Amino acid sequence: MLKRVLSFARRFLFPHMWWLVATLLTGLITAAASGLGVPFLIKFVFPVVFYSGSGEEPALLAQMPSLKELSPNTLLLMACAVMPLIFAVRGVAMWANHVVVNILGIRILEGLRRTVFHHVQQLPIAYLEGKRKGDMVSRIVADTGKVQNVLSHVANDLVKQPITCLCAFFAFVYMLFSKGSTEMVLVLLFVVLAAWPIITFGKRISARAKNAQEGLGELNTVVQQNLETQREVRAYSLEERQIADFRVTSEHYRRNMDKLMKYQRLVIPIMETVTALALSLLLVFGCNCGMGMEDFMALAIAMYFTFDSMKRAGQAFNRLNEAQGSLDRLEEVLEEHNPIDDPAEPKTFSQPVRGELVFNNVSFAYEEGKPVLKDINIRIPSGQIVGLVGPSGAGKTTFANLIPRFYEVSEGSLSLDGIDVREVTRHDLREQLSIVGQQALLFAGTIRENIAMGRPDATDAQIQAAADSARVTAFTATQPQGLDTKVGQGGSGLSGGQRQRVAIARAFVKDAPVLILDEATASLDAESEKEIQQELDALAVGRTTLIVAHRFSTLRNAHRILVFEHGRIVGDGSHAELYEHCALYKELFDRQGATSH
Repeated sequence: MLKRVLSFARRFLFPHMWWLVATLLTGLITAAASGLGVPFLIKFVFPVVFYSGSGEEPALLAQMPSLKELSPNTLLLMACAVMPLIFAVRGVAMWANHVVVNILGIRILEGLRRTVFHHVQQLPIAYLEGKRKGDMVSRIVADTGKVQNVLSHVANDLVKQPITCLCAFFAFVYMLFSKGSTEMVLVLLFVVLAAWPIITFGKRISARAKNAQEGLGELNTVVQQNLETQREVRAYSLEERQIADFRVTSEHYRRNMDKLMKYQRLVIPIMETVTALALSLLLVFGCNCGMGMEDFMALAIAMYFTFDSMKRAGQAFNRLNEAQGSLDRLEEVLEEHNPIDDPAEPKTFSQPVRGELVFNNVSFAYEEGKPVLKDINIRIPSGQIVGLVGPSGAGKTTFANLIPRFYEVSEGSLSLDGIDVREVTRHDLREQLSIVGQQALLFAGTIRENIAMGRPDATDAQIQAAADSARVTAFTATQPQGLDTKVGQGGSGLSGGQRQRVAIARAFVKDAPVLILDEATASLDAESEKEIQQELDALAVGRTTLIVAHRFSTLRNAHRILVFEHGRIVGDGSHAELYEHCALYKELFDRQGATSH
């Protein structure tokens, strides 16, 4: 726990050291004005005001004889000035402490959220594909928000209340021992007793809070999945099933929150009972040893501040334990190791990159799984158009995904222009690649912005040329804003063929020497595929091109075709050669009902 807190502080708290110092300073002033100022005001100042000249002389007059020379009215005015001064200092310090703590919390949240999001961008594709999107969104947004909320609301108490408690406890012990009663020291045992519920329930709150946040992640996943599949839900009449799934998940989350609230609120009545018992015991012992009203009131106020500060600190500590569940979930992401890392001393490609690819004894397997690719030895010359075919799960998409290092080869090596792809940075490697996938997902913004993502420094003329080459302008010409037409998240507002043309334009503007087409027309109807195929053929000219083929019609311009089966290449040649000599290729081709070969 301590190691984790120190690690968190070093990464997210210490960079804001001046705000931390301001938090501690304002908290110290507030605590001193509360824990020391008020009890000593009652102990030393009030007796001077009400001193009539007879009886025991107040301690303050005995320690400062010069005050005896002042008139009673002057002493009264001085006492009346001290009281608002103490509370004014306390009030200003509390306000300043509240402000700086919230500013500190906001800055910590910003750093935490940015760090988590940045780390997610570096994680391997395999890790993200194994996670539910709703849960990841919950971690990045809800869990970081939970941490910030706790910091903003309880960091103030975590700083101020312990100091207030120590100051008040010091005042209490000082006045207690000044009375010389050993029996009253038993009251101190209640301080230890008051700490018991804070420690006991803290661990339980942390566990319940983590369960609650995981339940919130599940709830987000159910909602997100439902919203993303509304057509399928309506088409198959799954509304009642979705409602039932949501109800079960929601009830699970509610039960966890009920348990969390139970332990959170249980600390308060226990602390109140302990405080009352301690005050009662103090009153009994005080009467037995002849304590006066002002002494009892000063001790009682000091004890009140001690226990009240402990109670508030305990609540803050329990809220911190509540946030611990969110921190655990965030650390699970931050501690996830990325095996696909950049080399310490990266090499650079000579320009221009030709696009020659060489797979040398390449094998690949997912973690703790059987090999997906086995002993791949293949050379793809620059400018060659290569089709990848085979049954589902044969390894053709994985083969293509090794090139941009979405996955890392388990054995062997993969080189581009003679340089092992692991010896260059991922950025430099991917700058040499253009990828058009089956699902052309666009970003919310304009069509122009989506095309320019392939090359952020592209000029308007280059973007226009890419749009013309991909025939994007064929449908934007009818729009009032043309290329500046806005699209929704994922490209909503455009048809599948239109989204695919924008993705192709993005690849045109990038003008990379290696092109990967991963079933780029598989989701389109035959007419749209025929139209899009013309743009893809134009895009492939002069580039090393890999076409992961779902339909054999997309391979009409391929110079060469690789046939995959069970992770191995079992055929390599032209269509005519494979149709004659590769039984699997012939079977796959004939199964599609192709009539010409």
